[in-house]
Amino acid sequence: MPTAAAAVSEPTLPSQRVLAVRGALLVLFGLVEGALLLFGFHIPNVTTRVLVVAFAGFVLADGLATLFESVAAMNRGGRWIGPAANTVAGIAACVIALFVTHHPLRTFAWWVLVTGVLEAWTTLWPGPGSRSRIAAAVISVALGLLMHTGPFYDNARLILAMAVYGLIAGALRVQAALRATAH
Repeated sequence: MPTAAAAVSEPTLPSQRVLAVRGALLVLFGLVEGALLLFGFHIPNVTTRVLVVAFAGFVLADGLATLFESVAAMNRGGRWIGPAANTVAGIAACVIALFVTHHPLRTFAWWVLVTGVLEAWTTLWPGPGSRSRIAAAVISVALGLLMHTGPFYDNARLILAMAVYGLIAGALRVQAALRATAH
């Protein structure tokens, strides 16, 4: 019979599923961004608006998935604050990108940085697949810092960075979920 401490530290099936869903959403986001990059050269104004809607939809879906993870963790007496903070970050990024800012791509830079830090914080308690989650967190923080400090001067480079991030970090999340379910 598992102890209460073991139940708190071991990942559960709902959180593994949520991680897999979040990873799949991120890969899909990366593919959409890659497709938008191709359209961006032909119809830039429309592409930027579609990019903002795609980003807002993604962060909203990611936030709702982490809300599910947070509620499940709270119900089982586990660590729920990290996923709850990620939920707030996702919903806030969606609202800011759609309604507040004139620079929605900068909202992506802030979101990727914040979620990377939160992802790193939640991986302080090691478990199966934690290496992949740490790698995804490092990629998120690195991209967020890069986007704030410089080499992305135009939308094409930002979109390309978003696409590559989505594909790599999404694949790492899916890999982490698969490793956790294998144990």
